[in-house]
Amino acid sequence: MTSLPHPLQTAAQTAARLPYGALAREIAALLADPAVQVPPRLVQALPGGASLFVMPALDGRIAITKLITFTPANAGTQRPAIQGDVVVFDIATGSRALVLDGPTVTARRTAAVSLLAAQRLAPHPEGPLLIVGAGAQGLAHLEAFAEGLPVKEVRIASRSDASAQALASRARELGLQASVVGDANAALAECPLVVTCTPANGVVLSAMPRADAFIAAVGAFTPRMVELSTAFCRHCAERGSIFVDTSDAEHEAGDLLQAGLDVAPFAALRDVIAGTASAARGPVLFKSCGWAGWDLAAARCAMNL
Repeated sequence: MTSLPHPLQTAAQTAARLPYGALAREIAALLADPAVQVPPRLVQALPGGASLFVMPALDGRIAITKLITFTPANAGTQRPAIQGDVVVFDIATGSRALVLDGPTVTARRTAAVSLLAAQRLAPHPEGPLLIVGAGAQGLAHLEAFAEGLPVKEVRIASRSDASAQALASRARELGLQASVVGDANAALAECPLVVTCTPANGVVLSAMPRADAFIAAVGAFTPRMVELSTAFCRHCAERGSIFVDTSDAEHEAGDLLQAGLDVAPFAALRDVIAGTASAARGPVLFKSCGWAGWDLAAARCAMNL
């Protein structure tokens, strides 16, 4: 286990310990590790519409708890919607080994999960890529896909033109062609690689995706949240394939649940990595809701670098 000069890591230090490629590989390794245990997470509603998340996980070496608040009312302000920490303990000694910045872990591990899914399931990983939502997750997915996929062009749709322009500027810094689009649904026809990462307080995609599309939908992680229309989800279920990040999506995947779909039969990322999932046929929808196991993978990655 790497010796650290100080356990408390800033957002920048946390990001430096979680390069997307290494994190995606650690996520795949974690899914094959029989020592991993992930108890159910606690989600406590708070006054005013916020939530407190307590998310523990462990393997043979370390135990972690992610303790964060999710405050949707912070969207569009200077305050982040997600705040908190990931505390890492050494199991052998019981000592606190590391404290990672919670929002940074959440953004990077979510994008790394999408990256891993795209690497395994996307028919056209070269894009063009459409990102719907230009916040922290939009940035993380841009950087992850630029690092781990042969993407050359990205199109960005957001309710905030300023945020979209800023994300397009970052894409150009990464060497990509980038443009801001006003209609995400119209852009679907030209983009076989799609990410939706909005606050999930309303449908943002209702047009039908291309038959060769891969869509990673990460914004909705409660039964009441939604980014994709009922018709969109049912189209993917009937004419393509739906995969979920974990079986917890059975009661968390708002997009799929509101479409009236039985989520239980859909293969999870673990099945994809193990080679036991049926072959994907397009369009491919990957629905990600989050899991403390992804935070454990981030902690493992951070401890190993």
